[in-house]
Amino acid sequence: MDMIIFGAGASYGSDATNVPPLTNMLYDQLAEFSRVWKELSPEFTALLHSDFEQGMLKISERKGHLLPELQRAMAEYFFKFIPSEDNLYVKLFRKLKENAWKGTPVSFNYDRLLETSLAISGWIPILGATPNIQDHIEWCIPHGCCNLFCESIRGNSRHVSFNGMGVTTNGPGRSIVDLEHFKERIRNDAFPPIMSYMEPKKRTTSGADFILFQRKRFRELAQSASKIVIIGLRVQTHDTHIWEPLAETNAELIYCSGSRSIAEFQTWVSQNRENKENKVLLGYFNENFDSICSELTVS
Repeated sequence: MDMIIFGAGASYGSDATNVPPLTNMLYDQLAEFSRVWKELSPEFTALLHSDFEQGMLKISERKGHLLPELQRAMAEYFFKFIPSEDNLYVKLFRKLKENAWKGTPVSFNYDRLLETSLAISGWIPILGATPNIQDHIEWCIPHGCCNLFCESIRGNSRHVSFNGMGVTTNGPGRSIVDLEHFKERIRNDAFPPIMSYMEPKKRTTSGADFILFQRKRFRELAQSASKIVIIGLRVQTHDTHIWEPLAETNAELIYCSGSRSIAEFQTWVSQNRENKENKVLLGYFNENFDSICSELTVS
């Protein structure tokens, strides 16, 4: 079985327009989109500009009650990105389906590009291990997604306030794709979607048990894979739930990202996977699309 991992660079590089920004450009986009992000004090915005995760950590330490509202606004921002017919996600998964590919796509992004592209390409995406049913495909989201909501508890956003790092909920998740239904839920429910906060520990308010299951499933999938293609995901070793399973697996790793990320990956390989199979594709997603298809045995 193969696995494909998509990071922020994959979504950003998947099309010429209507794609989420890279993390270093995210704050400006959020501030333009949402009042709650725009009105953050300078002590936070300066750090969000230079290191988004550290900025979120600082907010959690000093203004933790702002996190749920910020997270809901971030989810609404990410919801708007829909792949075009020319999007590389769509093109890739159409090719994979034509060739009866057996594997699992994984996204560490909050956008819906992967889920929507799978559906456009004729797959039926399922969260969790799937039976061998035609057109069904398991996909894995260890950080959650902007349109996935925990159904165990709700609270009126006008009357409920809490510290985002001090509350967790557990229970079944529900994917909402209808725009009006999504807007009603995101604006009226005090609890954000099932999305890890974009801070170093990737903590989660809603659906904490779902996130833990997805991370466990990611580890299992990595252990059983024979080949793993990694697209647009920077090495951040504090994300141990990502990089420890990738260090431990005996699968061949094929890495595609920008030059800075490649240098970081090669350093990580020298420290963690020196005696295992590793390959680097120079350049970005669009430049290596055909090579990625070949690696996945797509004609």
